[in-house]
Amino acid sequence: MNKPDESLISLNQFCTSCGIEISFVQALSEQGLCELVEREATTYVLLDEIARLERLSRLHYEMEINLEGLHAISHLQKKIEDLEEQVKDLKRKLQRHESTHLL
Repeated sequence: MNKPDESLISLNQFCTSCGIEISFVQALSEQGLCELVEREATTYVLLDEIARLERLSRLHYEMEINLEGLHAISHLQKKIEDLEEQVKDLKRKLQRHESTHLL
């Protein structure tokens, strides 16, 4: 018998523990908003995706944001993360530049 992958949680278990519908997570996957993994006729969620799925489900269920809105929000959050990373890179480059010119 294969040992279950520790980086995966079954979709059924995840949805039951979060109180969300399986069809909602499947719709997110179809929209490219999360990744599901199929193994031996069981669908799994990547542990790395759980925080994102919880955030998207709160937006959907508590704020009644539809899939198109979730897609837009997710896209904007990704852009913000990319810009934050660029700012960090530029700060590191500036610090290196400043330190070489002080010598």
